[in-house]
Amino acid sequence: MSDTATDFYLQKTNAELLFFAEHPELYQASLVEAARRELRRRGITPAMPGVTYAPPAAPAAGPPIGLLTLLAAVVLLVALGAFYYVKQKDQPAPAAAAAAPRKDPPQLTEVATSAIPSYDVASAVAQQLRQLPAVERGNAKALKQFRELAKRFWTAETQTEYLTKQAHDGKAGPLFADQALVVRETWRAWNHAAVYSYEFGPEMQAQFKNMGKAASSQQHVLESLPDLLPEQKFLTDKELTAREAEVQDWLATLLPTSPVTGQPYRATVLKIRM
Repeated sequence: MSDTATDFYLQKTNAELLFFAEHPELYQASLVEAARRELRRRGITPAMPGVTYAPPAAPAAGPPIGLLTLLAAVVLLVALGAFYYVKQKDQPAPAAAAAAPRKDPPQLTEVATSAIPSYDVASAVAQQLRQLPAVERGNAKALKQFRELAKRFWTAETQTEYLTKQAHDGKAGPLFADQALVVRETWRAWNHAAVYSYEFGPEMQAQFKNMGKAASSQQHVLESLPDLLPEQKFLTDKELTAREAEVQDWLATLLPTSPVTGQPYRATVLKIRM
C-alpha cells in the first residue's frame, strides 16, 4: 500500500473505518480490506457481515454415570423398544403416503447493486503513455512519475464517470451521495501527488496540466451533484453543465475514448461566422 493510501486510513476515525468494514457491498474490496487492516492495527476487530459466533456449550455439571445408572438406562431402552414394537404390530398398515406437492422452481430476481465497478485503468494509462513523444518516454524518472500520476487520475476519473453516467441515465440510487463521497476520497490520492513539481517535457507537462483541470472540476461536480439529483436539476444548472463540457475538452487531450462508456470524449468546437 502506498504512503498516500496509508495516510488516508490513518486519518479516518474508528467509526468511519467500521462503516467501510461492515458495508463491503458499497465499496471496492481493496478499500474494505485496507479499512479492516487499520482497525486490527488499532486493536479493533470488525464484525464480518452475516457471520455470528456461538460459544461452545459448557459441559453438563454433575457426577459421572455410575454402573447402576447405566444398567437402568439399558433396561429403560429395552422396555421402550418392546413397547414400540407391540404398538406398531397392533396398528393397521398405513395408507400409501400421498405424493409430496411439486414445488415451483425458485424465481430469480435482479437486485440493483451499489458497488462501483472497476475499470481497466492500466490500459488507459498505457494508451496515454503511447501518445507521448519518444524523447519524453526515454526519461525514465519522469516517465515513472507521470505513469503514477496517470494511474491515480484514471482510477478516480473512471469512478467519477460511472457515477455521473448513472445520474444522467436516471439510475442514481439512494446511496448516491455516499458513493460520491467515496469517489471524492479516491481523488485525494491524486491531490496529494499533484502538489509537487515535476521536471516533465512539454507534452507531459501539458497533459499533467489538463489532468489537474479535469480533476478539480470533477471533484466540484461530485460535491454538487447529489443535491441537484431531485427532478434532475443538474441538467439545467449552468455551472455544472459548463464544468462537464470543460472536462470533456480536457479529457479529449488525454484519451480519444472513455474507458467507462467506450464513447469518444466530446471536444467543444467553436464555429465562427464570417
